[in-house]
Amino acid sequence: MDDIPIYQHIKEILLEEIRQGKYRPGDRLPSSNELAKLFSVSRNTTVKALEELVREGAGTPFRGRGTIVNDLAPGAAPVFRSVRNACPDVGLLLADLDDLNHPYITRILAGISERAKTLSCSLRIFCIRNTAIRDFVAQRHFDGLIVITELPAASILYMKQRNVPFVLLGNDLPGEPVAAVSGDSFSATGEAMRMAARLGHRRIGVLGGPTCKAVTTDAYLAYRQVLAELGPYAGDCFFAACDWGEKSGYQVFRRLWMEGKRPTVLIAAEDYMAYGALRAASEFGLRVPETLSVIGAGNYPVPEGRIPLTTFDLGLEERGRRSLALLLDILNGKAPDDTRIYLHPRLIERGSCVENTRKKTKGRKDAGKKI
Repeated sequence: MDDIPIYQHIKEILLEEIRQGKYRPGDRLPSSNELAKLFSVSRNTTVKALEELVREGAGTPFRGRGTIVNDLAPGAAPVFRSVRNACPDVGLLLADLDDLNHPYITRILAGISERAKTLSCSLRIFCIRNTAIRDFVAQRHFDGLIVITELPAASILYMKQRNVPFVLLGNDLPGEPVAAVSGDSFSATGEAMRMAARLGHRRIGVLGGPTCKAVTTDAYLAYRQVLAELGPYAGDCFFAACDWGEKSGYQVFRRLWMEGKRPTVLIAAEDYMAYGALRAASEFGLRVPETLSVIGAGNYPVPEGRIPLTTFDLGLEERGRRSLALLLDILNGKAPDDTRIYLHPRLIERGSCVENTRKKTKGRKDAGKKI
């Protein structure tokens, strides 16, 4: 008798039956209980056989439907049939459960929860920390997914190739037809810069997010366009940060200032980044808004002792509501032709951005000096 485990024999038999056409792409394979009875083995053995078959890409598990046969032709994606469940399971994907304390996450979840009260579905939160997207998809227990965390492009493409129904929330993948709900950073950046120009600012700095994100690219395009409208400009003050946090804003503004790129107004892609920049600015003796005006994004609660920021409300609750409605339309085969939704942020003016009272001539003369 050979040393090959029984579950491997069962897996090979199933693979051969798939190759011979007994089970075609989209068909359901026998359940673990059915296989246990057929081969007179324990259910644990047949569960392992099905798991191995899934790991090799020959099948995809679907909750409530069993293991569905994939197309084994080279380059073929697994078959996914539209969910017609009366109450589909919707997964909410986070990078880390610690994120639940961030107002960005809490407001999005509040919007999803509110919309779920009027729709037939169940919600589950998944944490992908220390888990490869390949393993997560293979073991999934959901019908569709709202991706709240930021995933690498390769992970998004993998889910698309595996026909996983998903909506990116705050993410995007330029050039690929994916469902996404996000803010319009291009128009928001342009609006902030034009407001700053009306207040007499000409040295306008923009602190964007990570360079790999579409929102950062859109913000940069808006930055260049408005600069062309404003005419002569002293220096290039668009900086991308490594993440969206306060520490990143602090580090980037310090580098900006030390390099002599000294704006009179700073537009940050996130409120916490703006507060980090303000901490660095205070170390250089700058006062807000007297010598530095600041505009953020997020409309988050103001930390104790901090100045209320002029900021953009990102409509996070609405993003949550729209993402859930869009995903359920996709699951029910009713998705619109254009599954990309852009929501325009709303500018809220507060005391951190005021008129630049410095004379323009002096501003040009002192372009490379400390304010």
